[in-house]
Amino acid sequence: MIEPTGGAGHAVARRPLRAAAGLLVGTWCLQGGAAAAPPSAEGPCSGAESALRATRDSLDKGEWKEAEKRLLEIETSHPGCGDVALGLARVRAVQGDDAEAERLFARALRLAPDDARTHALVAEHWLSRGRPAQADYESSLALSLEPECSEALVVTGRLLGIQGRLPESFRAMEKAARVGPANPEAQYQLGVLLFRRKLHPDAVVQFQRALALRPHDARTFDYLALCYEALGDAERAEQSYEAALEVNEAPFFDSFLDHNYGRFLLKERRLSESQSHLDRAVALLPNSRAAYYERGKLNLALERYQPARQDAERALSLRDENGLVLDVQVHYLLATVYARLGEAVLAHKHAELARTTPIPDRN
Repeated sequence: MIEPTGGAGHAVARRPLRAAAGLLVGTWCLQGGAAAAPPSAEGPCSGAESALRATRDSLDKGEWKEAEKRLLEIETSHPGCGDVALGLARVRAVQGDDAEAERLFARALRLAPDDARTHALVAEHWLSRGRPAQADYESSLALSLEPECSEALVVTGRLLGIQGRLPESFRAMEKAARVGPANPEAQYQLGVLLFRRKLHPDAVVQFQRALALRPHDARTFDYLALCYEALGDAERAEQSYEAALEVNEAPFFDSFLDHNYGRFLLKERRLSESQSHLDRAVALLPNSRAAYYERGKLNLALERYQPARQDAERALSLRDENGLVLDVQVHYLLATVYARLGEAVLAHKHAELARTTPIPDRN
């Protein structure tokens, strides 16, 4: 699933933005979510303020088709508007047209070179494409223009998390959420970090804020369900899982949702319901130890010992760098399965491994 943070920083003198070039692009950066007042000078976006504001809201909620329609209409009358190029770049990126997205991001930067949010969203794109150096460069530029740009702080926080600088990452994301109360990604990413710190009540509040801003995000519902599970509220957990299933599609598709819900149903001993989700989890995550491990447990509970053996052996063959399922857990499952199959030697071997395999230090 998904995660990280935003950034810290003290207020410094800000360079003036070029009139109208980045109109309505840097509004979170400048006013924490409030709409920026239109500049007095005429510019390439003048007259399109209301339409651009509505379009930005659609983009932030993931309503891509509606946003694309509006942007193409605005482009006809305002071909030099940087906000249009930026919005269309985000749409093309979601559609998988990376070459066109990058051309449009470059155009947006030419039209609004002093706009913090433009640089921040370009940084977000590079980070999503696995290019952290470019992301760091653009987010640094954004923060030099506006130290409280929420979108740039999110990217900075995520980069700090990748580098293992977790306290700094958390502080950055806290600030991103505070200065960008209308930024759904900042609220979501802070929720993920709170969840990872096992601060589940705080994470619930944070995910609820994110959903109020972006109600069609399956990832957020999935995390909310995990929080409720941790808090022992099975009813609300299931409600959140069901809500996630209803909206689990691009651009916020959650490939781990079926795994998490299937595991929850298995824990609740609702085996037949669990099976369809865990089968789908294995199909979606063919290299996930966790998916095979949970299905192996399900097959064991259903007394399907040979399929359980196949799943457990497959789980053991896969690495799990995230530490969701430890080697010792798989050895214990295999010992149980082999014993049920009458494989005494193998059962003893894995029972010993379950007893002697060290548990890694997660600190």
